[in-house]
Amino acid sequence: MNRFKLAWARFVVTRPWPIFALTGLLLGFAILSIVSRPIPYDNSNEMYFLPNDPSLLAFNELTDLFGDSEYLSIGVEARAQDQDVFSQDTIHLIDSLTQMLEEHEVVTQVRSLSKYQYTHNDDGLLATDDLFEEPDAVTAQDLAKARVIMAGEKLALNTLITKDFQQVRILARTEYRAGDNSHKVQIVTDLLDFIETQKFAEQGYQLHLAGMPVIGERFETLTKEDMAWINPTMALVMLVILFLTFRSITGTLVPWLVIGISIISITGIQAYFAWPFTAVNSALVPTLIIIGMGVSVHVLVEFYHFRGKGLVPKEAAYETITHLFQPVLFTALTTSMGFAALAITELLPVKQYAYLAAMGPLIIFLVAMTSLPALLSFIPWMPKRTQTAFKNDLVGRVTQSIPAFTYRKRLPIVFVGAIALLFSLFFVSKITVDSNFITYFKKDSWITQDMHYFDEHFKGISNLEVMVDSGVEDGVKAPEFLRRVESLQDYLEGLPEAGDTNSLLDFLKQIRQAVSEDNPDFFILPDSAQMTAQLLLLYENSGPDEDLSDLKDFDQRHLRLTVPLINMSASQMTLLLEQINTEIEAEYSDLTVEITGPMVMYNVQDRYINEGMFNSFSIALLLIGLSFFVLFRSVKYGLIALVPSVVPILMAGGVVTLMGISLDLGTMIVGAMTMGIAVDDAIHVVSRYLLARSQGADVNQAIGRAMNESGRAVVFTSVILVVGFSVMLLGSFIPYINTGLFSAVIMGLALVGDLIVLPALLYMIDGKKDLSLAAKMTHTNSSQPLSK
Repeated sequence: MNRFKLAWARFVVTRPWPIFALTGLLLGFAILSIVSRPIPYDNSNEMYFLPNDPSLLAFNELTDLFGDSEYLSIGVEARAQDQDVFSQDTIHLIDSLTQMLEEHEVVTQVRSLSKYQYTHNDDGLLATDDLFEEPDAVTAQDLAKARVIMAGEKLALNTLITKDFQQVRILARTEYRAGDNSHKVQIVTDLLDFIETQKFAEQGYQLHLAGMPVIGERFETLTKEDMAWINPTMALVMLVILFLTFRSITGTLVPWLVIGISIISITGIQAYFAWPFTAVNSALVPTLIIIGMGVSVHVLVEFYHFRGKGLVPKEAAYETITHLFQPVLFTALTTSMGFAALAITELLPVKQYAYLAAMGPLIIFLVAMTSLPALLSFIPWMPKRTQTAFKNDLVGRVTQSIPAFTYRKRLPIVFVGAIALLFSLFFVSKITVDSNFITYFKKDSWITQDMHYFDEHFKGISNLEVMVDSGVEDGVKAPEFLRRVESLQDYLEGLPEAGDTNSLLDFLKQIRQAVSEDNPDFFILPDSAQMTAQLLLLYENSGPDEDLSDLKDFDQRHLRLTVPLINMSASQMTLLLEQINTEIEAEYSDLTVEITGPMVMYNVQDRYINEGMFNSFSIALLLIGLSFFVLFRSVKYGLIALVPSVVPILMAGGVVTLMGISLDLGTMIVGAMTMGIAVDDAIHVVSRYLLARSQGADVNQAIGRAMNESGRAVVFTSVILVVGFSVMLLGSFIPYINTGLFSAVIMGLALVGDLIVLPALLYMIDGKKDLSLAAKMTHTNSSQPLSK
């Protein structure tokens, strides 16, 4: 390794132009990939699953049998000055929204009060008539008649309109496009523009929007908005920190060479594989900025350190590479391992993020050990402000005082660290996961408030989709089958969390009541398969807009029950699904039932997150631990270096558990990711310590040298990481915010571990061999570095 890194360093400083040419060529290929294959956005629910995932296959079967399955829901509240929603203005508003939606290319069906049809007996004939013949010109008599009709419409009450007539909603079924989110953005954006243009708010109306199209639009829109300003803000913060650190334009701007090349390269790879932008990988650019900045600071600090000793730029660049090559290589490998461990999950966006993020540190290493020092070798000047900053600044004085402090307080430090570890292990075992999409948005956001509105008035906007297979063609007409499904439907509707089910059964009951002179006693299922066929034929001939194709399949073999559910936590949803599945197995084993829908898929995501969080953390810990043993050629020092890398993660997990915070998709990424990043500084500190020991230094001198030579860079990189991740707190998504929060906390704790706990452990373990250590601590300046 030693001869290899010397040859590498010699090539970089003596052959800079081939390096620049190769870097430019690779950048050209990356840019060509980005331009020729634009990266789309995709935050659809199904894209979170692998192609053969059983949950995705069940959802695809639902779509194949019953068509489009996603709905956009618009809630309308009765105005304070109106008796209820049956007013001329409100019906006109509903009708204008209905027409707008029906004319939209993305919408395949609209259900609303203005186009509602009721089935009834008309002089002995089955009739399906419009509730309002002319919705844009309703009279008081029309409204009074509509109130009477709707009071008895079991198919509409609590699904389309509340029983008190104070709330009404419009349901628009939208086109399903696998792996595409653009149509959701289109319909929601057009709808919001229409609402604003029509000035409904100025007329006193409160409208509420929800449904999968709204969630998809919010994910993409907010992700784009966040990336548009958070990344530049993070860059600005970095510029300020760099200038305060190096007090020079060169030191402020040069790190962006590493960052820019890495971002362009990774984006080019992403474009080549046609992996879309998602809410998960929106954190990729900030992560690359932070990692690239940390590595660049180590290189610059080392370069300026040698320049301060009188070396010319080429010599300083050469020494920088030879001293940092091995620790920077292993920090890149360990960081890459931390990200790669995330690929163990079954969630596709996390896998894609893991692969891209794992390549990032390796690219950063290559640039930091080639193009960056090659460029620095051409910079002949070193500003006086930079020299002054590196001679006697606050950070230097702090790091020089660390050895004496940690020696005196080594026992309390190690004791407190052990207590923190035990505390963390106890509470980490109680971590809960909740990937409920409502929790992805801030509580004061309009989408969160609107989803709560639908929970309160319409039992939510998320559905359980229950598919029941009769086993034979036309099997849905059999009365025995229908009655068994009716029993299942009654059970589902009886659940406190569920609302009224939408199914073919209710239509059959309504039709039978209508042909029985509207007698409510005949709101029952048909008595025979022949009667079922006759009722369906009569209904079809009565001229309805509804063709019932979303409730039964073409072969009339499968039925669909759509069960609305209020929003609930992941753990509650898991218990509910277990309860339902247990009931079906016990009481409805004669039926072939499959449950799918968005809520089921989110629940599966929770399971994947739970499994992925534990597995990825374990794999990252194992791989990083092994790499430490290889790097330091010692199990003892490998374990010591792991302490400041692992304990902060466990502590952060323990604290959030104690606070009652559930982890989500973003925080699942944090564990493996921050472990990979946190070990970087530990590697630099322990590497310098062992280098000094190998050159004859005692424990105190070696720790002093490690603090003097690596401590400054550790402080600077940690500050950059903490501040950089903290910028993510300004985001719109709770998982994104939590990622920034937990990462910043972990990086801050890791700094304490690297500069306080790590030296204390070294004094405790290696200091026992140095019998004269106490005397040396009294008579020597612990911060003096060894001369090389």
